[in-house]
Amino acid sequence: MSLPLPNHHLADLKKDHLYHLGYSTDDDLRTMFGDVKFVCMGGSTTRMAVLARMLHEELSIPLPPTGDPVNICKTDRFVMYKVGPVLAANHGMGMPSLSILLHELIKLLHYADADDPVFLRIGTSGGIGELQVR
Repeated sequence: MSLPLPNHHLADLKKDHLYHLGYSTDDDLRTMFGDVKFVCMGGSTTRMAVLARMLHEELSIPLPPTGDPVNICKTDRFVMYKVGPVLAANHGMGMPSLSILLHELIKLLHYADADDPVFLRIGTSGGIGELQVR
C-alpha cells in the first residue's frame, strides 16, 4: 500500500513540484523511487554520505565508478542518496527543516507508489563505538 496523502487537493494538481528536492511529478518517480523500503534521515550531510557508503558495502551494491556515493538531490537544500531500497537524506538542524524534508519525501514516495516505506531518524546520540570517516 502506498503512502496515503490526506490532502485531497493534491489529486487535482496537474503537476506537483517538490522544490527542495528538485523533483516534480513530471519525473519518472515510480522508476526512480518505487522500490524504496527504508528512509534513513539524519541532520548532517556528511553522516548521510558515510551511511550511503556503508549501505553500499553492507548490501553488496557496488559504488559508482567515482568511488563515492552520488547525491541525487537536484538542489542544494538537502542531500539524498539511494542505495538499493534505502533512501538516505539529511534534514539539517531543527524541526522546520525536518518538516520540509518529511513533507516532500512523503509526497515523493506517494507519487512513486512506494509500498509502506519505513522512516528512521538516525541521530548522533545513538552510536555505539567509533566510526572512521574515509
